[in-house]
Amino acid sequence: MKFGTMQSVLKCDIGEVFHRAAALGYHSVELDWNSPADALPGGRMSPSMRDMIRMTARTNGITIASVAAHFLNAANIANDDPAAVANAILNIKRGITLCADIGAGVLLVPFFYDAEIVGEAGIERLVRALKTLAPDAEKAGVVLGIESTLPAAANLAVVAAVGSKNVGIYWDMANGMAVGYDPVADAKALAGVIVQVHAKEFVRDAGPVGSRSAPRFDMLNHKALGHGDVPLAAILSALRSGGYTGHVVCETGTFGTVSASAAADLATLRAAS
Repeated sequence: MKFGTMQSVLKCDIGEVFHRAAALGYHSVELDWNSPADALPGGRMSPSMRDMIRMTARTNGITIASVAAHFLNAANIANDDPAAVANAILNIKRGITLCADIGAGVLLVPFFYDAEIVGEAGIERLVRALKTLAPDAEKAGVVLGIESTLPAAANLAVVAAVGSKNVGIYWDMANGMAVGYDPVADAKALAGVIVQVHAKEFVRDAGPVGSRSAPRFDMLNHKALGHGDVPLAAILSALRSGGYTGHVVCETGTFGTVSASAAADLATLRAAS
């Protein structure tokens, strides 16, 4: 496995993030795509900027593991509004091109908040749209990583229904705990379909256990990685046993200075592996 960090964890812009990640000892970076405009002419990841982004990463010895399309949490391809789905498909296609241009292997496609996958109808819309998008991803050599609160069995069913090696699950080791899942069991169940992993902390409290309808996202990253209730070593062992060799990307909180906190996260991952 290779250890990376999200751009947002290092709290710096795209011109600085690769140098900072390399200085801390990380192998890879996940770039933040916060608005569709970022990838359009004039944006910070516009077509005219992409050669420079790729070159800067390479110069610093950093792999661009992925691009996270955060704005899709406002509306995505599982929504019940056809116009929203069409717009999301357009932006995912743009994201596939973006990833191919800068050398990122995975486009993170998130389904939280207003983009939550609701019911069987939502799953059907998701599968239908992914079947539309898969040929573009395959042609570009980019993998679509679906990150959601669906249980492992549903995630497996979605991947099987789409039937493309370029569609898989972007798995977060703590988000599942926030909705009541067992992360070690899920890491084992999803072996073979996990395309990338977020490392994050979760802290249990005296309040109710989370569920999909009432998630405990409020308890994510309340402590530094390795200091909460995420069974990090057991998760990494389960991932390794399942054949996962990809990137584990920190999506962690800041405790102390940004650099010291990010360095501690990397040390924790290395010690747990």
